Amino acid sequence: MAKHDILGFFEHRRDGAWICVRPFTLTTPNASVDIRQGMRFDYGKRIGGVDLAEYLERLGSQFGS
Repeated sequence: MAKHDILGFFEHRRDGAWICVRPFTLTTPNASVDIRQGMRFDYGKRIGGVDLAEYLERLGSQFGS
């Protein structure tokens, strides 16, 4: 999976949050975390050592969200 493919697992909300729309496992250098459908990620919420909302925002600005 290309790193921008993760965008297909999330919906970007107007309030800036990212909501998981399909479950998957996030693997980072620090952890492997099951992300469930409906989980919400706001800026500053770190999971597996990553601010997932910030990461998704950066990818979205590069590849479209």
